[in-house]
Amino acid sequence: MLNNMSDIYVIISTDSRPQLPFELQLEQNSYQCVQILRDLPERRLVMKAVDSHGKNVVIKLFANQAKAQKDFERELQGVDAVKPVAVKTPNLLFSVSEPHGSALVYDFIENSQTFHLDSAVPQRLALLSELMLTLHSGGIYQDDIHLDNLLLSGDEIVLIDLGSVKQSGDGKALDKDTSLTNLARLFAQFSLQQRSHLMPLLKVYYEGRGWHYSADEQQQFSQLLDKAWQQRKTQFLKKCFRPCTMTYYQKNIHWQVAAKRDFWQQSQLQSVRDIEALFAGAQVLKAGNTATVVRTKLAGREVVIKRYNIKNLGHAISRCWRPSRAAASWCNANLLVFSGIPTTEPLAFIEKRMGPLRQTAYFISEYHEAEELLDVYQQRMPTESEVSQIQTIFSDLNTMQVGHGDMKAQNLLLDKQGKIRLIDLDAMREYGNKKQAIMAHLQDKKRFLKNWKNPELEAFFRVMLQGQNTRL
Repeated sequence: MLNNMSDIYVIISTDSRPQLPFELQLEQNSYQCVQILRDLPERRLVMKAVDSHGKNVVIKLFANQAKAQKDFERELQGVDAVKPVAVKTPNLLFSVSEPHGSALVYDFIENSQTFHLDSAVPQRLALLSELMLTLHSGGIYQDDIHLDNLLLSGDEIVLIDLGSVKQSGDGKALDKDTSLTNLARLFAQFSLQQRSHLMPLLKVYYEGRGWHYSADEQQQFSQLLDKAWQQRKTQFLKKCFRPCTMTYYQKNIHWQVAAKRDFWQQSQLQSVRDIEALFAGAQVLKAGNTATVVRTKLAGREVVIKRYNIKNLGHAISRCWRPSRAAASWCNANLLVFSGIPTTEPLAFIEKRMGPLRQTAYFISEYHEAEELLDVYQQRMPTESEVSQIQTIFSDLNTMQVGHGDMKAQNLLLDKQGKIRLIDLDAMREYGNKKQAIMAHLQDKKRFLKNWKNPELEAFFRVMLQGQNTRL
């Protein structure tokens, strides 16, 4: 049991955590902490807990350092700021502030889930529009607005993480620039495919604020949205290479590791030798000079491990200073997940190192029972759903100015649920230059068409891809 705030400070100030569940004492109240909800090492820890009466609560613990204490103070200010506005938020039960650290205890929102769009799109958009209109008309906005801070509870949206709530200086409704910038940040949280659902909400929002809505206004907002999306993408990819709630990260003279935190904790990998041991007896999917790919089980999951081999001394010298292809695969797979483009879930990358020099590297992803499109379409023609998925993958990559680099049909997998996933991402590249991006997109199309020896199938895909923004 952790009996005082000094104990709390110790667990927040390191990357280690007590094994769940554990007991915590706050203000003469005893809690059993059962789940970590958010984790920012050395700064903040958010947990689901059960009090002595069996009631579920959320406990936020803040470390005793300047940034963490500012977070604590901002959250208290945010709690006060939203009180006059008709927005549902968790009830704050009490707060604790001591020299060793601080804590906030909230009611737990039962039967809730992170906001998302599903078959009930119109109803969900109506809730979202109502929330944003209420906040902005009340002179309030959440600066760090993202979907994890919006919970669906029945037919209501609950706003959480009030530390990023800000107010207009005069207490009046937000000005137009601030309002639209904040709305663009919200829209940027959704995938590229969901933008078509969101744009009608913009018109509803304009009408709710009493503003004139026009094509020029929509174009200006699209520019704000693109800027917000780029900023969010940059922040997300940085999180893939530093310790945070999502990512376990470690770098020392022996190795560099980035992994999904839960997966890494369950994997219990301690060294490169542990990874190599998994290759013994594993199912070999590919055995080449530059890469060996196996299927095995790790952390209770079926996984694929791709080892990027070092062929010889010259190859080792050429690769040792550059980011490994495993790191590129990790980054690019996370980029696809961020963008809503289906791929196999990235779980970890590991680089064996000798000080600053990189050696053998590994990329671990989730295994899906699937077939390569090249094999599938030798037996039959594509279905309407499959055609739509392929078109969307090409279209989204084009929108993102990303070239895959090796868009052969073997790198598109069709699983048993009919979902197509893009794999083999170590050559994928994002282009800042639009002309270079168009050329890369054309090369991806040409590589895809080169697969098909059947003239009928090649003609079919050529017509399909000519519906894209670029021409062959």
